[in-house]
Amino acid sequence: MIDDIPLGERARLAELARIFARHGLVGLAVRIGLEPGRVGAPVAPDAPTRVVALLRDLGPVAVKLGQLLATRGDLLGPEWVAALSTLQDQAAPLPFDQIEPELVVALGSPIDDVFARFDREPLAAASIAQVHAATLPDGTEVVVKIRRPGIAARIDADLRLLRRLARLAERSSPELGRLKIDDLLRFFAESLSQELDLSAEAAACEDMGSFLGALGVRTPRFFWSHVGRRVNVQERLQGGSVRSLVNEMEQDQASAVARQYADAVLRMIIFNGRFHADPHPGNVFVLKDDLIAFIDFGAIGTLTPARRSELVALVLAIAGDDPRAVARLLLRWSGDYSVDAGALERELEALIGQFRGAVLEQIDLSDIFSRVFALLRQYRLALPPDLALLLRTLLTAEGFVRSLDPQFDIAARAMPIARELARERLSPAELGRSGRRLAAGLGRLAAASPELLDLVEKIARSGAIPVQVSMDLPSSASSRRRPVSDVLVAGLLVSGAIMSERSPQVATAMFAFAGAGLAANWLVRARSR
Repeated sequence: MIDDIPLGERARLAELARIFARHGLVGLAVRIGLEPGRVGAPVAPDAPTRVVALLRDLGPVAVKLGQLLATRGDLLGPEWVAALSTLQDQAAPLPFDQIEPELVVALGSPIDDVFARFDREPLAAASIAQVHAATLPDGTEVVVKIRRPGIAARIDADLRLLRRLARLAERSSPELGRLKIDDLLRFFAESLSQELDLSAEAAACEDMGSFLGALGVRTPRFFWSHVGRRVNVQERLQGGSVRSLVNEMEQDQASAVARQYADAVLRMIIFNGRFHADPHPGNVFVLKDDLIAFIDFGAIGTLTPARRSELVALVLAIAGDDPRAVARLLLRWSGDYSVDAGALERELEALIGQFRGAVLEQIDLSDIFSRVFALLRQYRLALPPDLALLLRTLLTAEGFVRSLDPQFDIAARAMPIARELARERLSPAELGRSGRRLAAGLGRLAAASPELLDLVEKIARSGAIPVQVSMDLPSSASSRRRPVSDVLVAGLLVSGAIMSERSPQVATAMFAFAGAGLAANWLVRARSR
């Protein structure tokens, strides 16, 4: 298998095999084709811990790949995710005399010509860049992020080696084919390319900062005369990260921060379509005026119109108790139609049934995701990388707010946000614009959403929206159990919000169904008084 590999890469692969052996991972090296032997050779029970040590030994690209894999609970079991989650993108800072030549070239001027003061000791150091404090001639406090010398060439070489190793692994173990390693590495390479371009971080921060600013959330200002691929200079925010302040905040302040943070993350996803993809406590600052700020926009997620439509279809299928539609979507995402679809549908029906009729306060996002991930692993299905990034962001957000306020429910927080957008989209002016686009949209609707079109036809023939109101609920449960699940209503509202720009006529129908559900719930409450 290795005979067709260039000599230079062959030597590096041989070195990798020795590193695997040093960490007691010969069985894993055989499985991925680095060493000859029986492919079924056992892997050490403590392999996850050993692999983490191996990745640290291999360097920054391997560590970043491990961090990405830590988000893929659909591919790896809990023990692997837990071990890989311990990886941190930290690196020993480079001495300033090694950084200075790179900084001078990137700035295009001597350091003393650009800054009145420049701290040679870095504030922080990571695998791609390190950060120094400085002061501009006008007295403005800034931070200077400078890329490590030679890091671009090293990442390029390591990515080529990873692709070679991935092809070896897929040929040696067909079981690894379900991991879609090529797609994973392509997404990984794109993410690294974005991180390497420090001007891309500045552009993303400025673009999303205008959206977040309307929510009262700050982002640092960039000084574009000193921004390039290898350097950026940004405002130094006066405050501290949530990670450093979490033990000092009063409960009222912590709850307020959790609420403002959750609103910002949810609105970025639902309204904006582009979102901060790594909103962990170290990237969120509490400022002196008690506002919050997001920093480090190196990782950005994007929901394309097509992906938004698929997410709407998923929400509708779950809310409509349609495991077959959910199964079809999962199979489409994975590209694998060889699994037992009937068995998958039965498993999904049991999973959806566990949340049927539940109110939002009873739903734990991390619990839902862990169960869905287990099901995906069981049937050897994989999520698209962009969707996996979205789920990781939601899980990060939920962990963040629960660490500040254990009673805070990010799922319930989505309800007023979705209702707010529903009111906006159902305004007379918006409905007028939607009506003018209706004729052009019907053809797209028929092609893209045949199931929804069937529902609309049934409603047109019957003249009624199929909402059932049961009056047999015990009075003690009527305040908690409603004839139309809050999850279904929230799902329709959020789905309508996402679809409002692409297919306003579909969004209007969703808002109407949600409105009927809210009316039915109000009727039950009124009669139970």
